[in-house]
Amino acid sequence: MVKKQLVLISIITAAFFVLIFHKTIFQEGNPLPIAWSIVKLKSSGEDVVQISDKPKRYLIHSNDYLTFIKQMKKKKVNFQYQDNKKFYFNNDNERQLFVSKNYTDKFMIMELKKKELTEAGVE
Repeated sequence: MVKKQLVLISIITAAFFVLIFHKTIFQEGNPLPIAWSIVKLKSSGEDVVQISDKPKRYLIHSNDYLTFIKQMKKKKVNFQYQDNKKFYFNNDNERQLFVSKNYTDKFMIMELKKKELTEAGVE
C-alpha cells in the first residue's frame, strides 16, 4: 500500500514538474538527448558533450566558449572569429558556422548551421 502511494506521489510530482517547465524541457524537441548530455557533462568531467550528429550540436556550460573553441581545435577545426552568437571556424578546405543558444541559464547549445568549401578546397 505504501509503495503504491509513493509511486502515485512520484507520478503526480513529475507531471506537475513537466507542466510547469514544459517550455524549457521541450524547447529543442525531444528532451532525452539533452538530458543525457547534461548528465554526461556533470558526471564525466567533460566540458563539451555532443548532443546529436544531424544536426551537429554540442552542449557546453553557459558562456564557456573558450572550452568549445579548444575542443574544436583538437578536432583540427580552427577558430576564426565571433560575430555576436555566431562562431566561425575552418579546417583545410571547409568553413563551419556554429550558432550558440541558451538552453537554460547554466547550459548552452552550439549548433552547426552551415558548412561550405573554401576557395582552397574548390578545384
